[in-house]
Amino acid sequence: MQKSRSFRVTAQLGDAEMSAEYCEQTGRLRILQEGNLVREWFPPNSWMAIASVAGARHWGTRPDSEELRALLESQMSLLRAG
Repeated sequence: MQKSRSFRVTAQLGDAEMSAEYCEQTGRLRILQEGNLVREWFPPNSWMAIASVAGARHWGTRPDSEELRALLESQMSLLRAG
């Protein structure tokens, strides 16, 4: 049985805590604000979202914490602008 690996990075947006969470087994990518779901993608959209901000080192399929942080910072910029 293959162990499921999930990665999560967290940052502050004003008074709110935001997180990017990626499940390697399913490819699901979620953006959370204070634990509430803001955005959610599944493959291939999740892979494209990661690759678009972090480069195509793993084509978005196996992001590391730096790539998730780049995605989270991009999403935080969009939320501030919107």
